Amino acid sequence: MSRRKLMKYASAILGIAVLLLGVTILSFSLMFLSPGDPAETILRMGGSLPSEVDIIAKRHEMGLDRPFLVQYGSWLAGFLRGDLGKSMIDGRDVTALVWTGLRSSALLALLALLFGVLGALPLGVFTAVRREGTLDKFTSFLVFLRLSMPAFLVGLALLYEFAYRQKLFSVTSASAGWKGLVLPVATLATGICARMIRQVRTAVTTELRSPYVDGLRSRGIGELRILFRHVLKNTMLPVITLIALSFGELLGGTAVTEIIFSYPGVGSLVMDAIGDRDYTIIQGFVVLISLIFCLIYGLTELSYSLIDPRLRKNRGEVL
Repeated sequence: MSRRKLMKYASAILGIAVLLLGVTILSFSLMFLSPGDPAETILRMGGSLPSEVDIIAKRHEMGLDRPFLVQYGSWLAGFLRGDLGKSMIDGRDVTALVWTGLRSSALLALLALLFGVLGALPLGVFTAVRREGTLDKFTSFLVFLRLSMPAFLVGLALLYEFAYRQKLFSVTSASAGWKGLVLPVATLATGICARMIRQVRTAVTTELRSPYVDGLRSRGIGELRILFRHVLKNTMLPVITLIALSFGELLGGTAVTEIIFSYPGVGSLVMDAIGDRDYTIIQGFVVLISLIFCLIYGLTELSYSLIDPRLRKNRGEVL
């Protein structure tokens, strides 16, 4: 491996480390910037009005009376060991809680992304090839309709129709097994599909108007071969970017859907933590999501050079 390439990788890793360090500082600052006192909140959960002495003692027990840098350093050292601390409310292990919620949310996000992509790719390509046709106009209307509806409204409509009226699914997903995934996946997948159809259609339309496509047609190459051998290959980079962005968005932003369907994911866990002012869970979630985002985007950028040889910069290769 060349020295230039090593320097490039080292610079990328250093940038990710600085970004994560900034995220940890900002997330840890939530405890000091947010209103209310976690110690007082915990004492009030017992149903009594705590005195000032009780609050001071609880703050000392939780280590909240130490300076900010001391608390942050202790938390950061634990994070580097894989320990995100204990819940301020019930003392449960934050690492186990967040990872369990992330696994559930990742399953939901992957299924929604899979079905969304499977629906968006053929529709986006076909509507680009048959622009202004009947299917293109009908698909554009459905895309506009879905994008104008927030996820919670779609989820409530699916619950009302298929769980309440048709009795095909359970109202809650927590105890319904795989069957409980159908409605939340459908809610998220339709949104992903609607957004991707527009992007895929635009990318394919732009590529079909490129001069090289006219050149291929003038050589007598068939339309299907042009589409599948050349056009789709050249549109893979924006599609991959869109898929990566969609997965990151789903993983960190499924809270509303999870709450509607009582799905035990990380979104509902964090929303409960925000309501209880359980800052250790919020900090752990923010840092882990940031780490996952960096990993996803790093792998996405790496895939560019694998798909498009023009982006490779190996020894002996021409750009």
